[in-house]
Amino acid sequence: MNKTDAIWITGASSGIGKSLAIKFSENNYKVIGTARRIENINDLNSSNSLNVVSYKNDISKIEEISQFYSEIKKNYSITCLINNAGITSFKPFKDNTVNEIESIIDTNLKGSIYSVKTVLPEMIVRKSGLIINILSVAANTVFTNSSIYAASKAGLAAFAKVLREELREYNIPVINIYPGATSTEIWPEKTIEKFSHRMMNSTKLADLIFDIYKNSTNLSPEEIVVRPITGDL
Repeated sequence: MNKTDAIWITGASSGIGKSLAIKFSENNYKVIGTARRIENINDLNSSNSLNVVSYKNDISKIEEISQFYSEIKKNYSITCLINNAGITSFKPFKDNTVNEIESIIDTNLKGSIYSVKTVLPEMIVRKSGLIINILSVAANTVFTNSSIYAASKAGLAAFAKVLREELREYNIPVINIYPGATSTEIWPEKTIEKFSHRMMNSTKLADLIFDIYKNSTNLSPEEIVVRPITGDL
């Protein structure tokens, strides 16, 4: 049975993930969008006349990823994984609860690693594929009230850099993208109100990421930092 090539975008219900789902779908790529809020992806389809295959999926739970993948691999081949799902708390570390710490690490770091682990065997067999990680400048820059978020993104960056070297022989590039402040729901409303004029637009960022995807052939950008023209907040 012939399978359809597809791009899996995690956290596709809002923000950068939503903009990516729209961009790829509008350019006739089959997109599989996963999120905990599947109704947002369904609304995206109806309001934009798109055809994004939506699945409710919490990537912090390996059993949910395994169940999801066992279903979609019957009909689709994941040719590109975009690790985008992420959460944060914007608190000093002393105020973070253990539950918040676990949730951020489980989603941003472990969830992304689980997703790679799931799709990688078939990519290796095909000797083709692409992994794009949407990280954050917080992985390399000190921002107070974001210690756990920074740790999760820095951990994923370190993982991805090692993975990249391990996968060169299989023709599977790993691209890390480090966006600066982007106007998405992850920010508190007061921050958006105050700084939205300085933040990057998620649609424009998706345009750039799409161009990077399109131009990843036998040359591949590996570490890309994208900031607002006025710099960090």
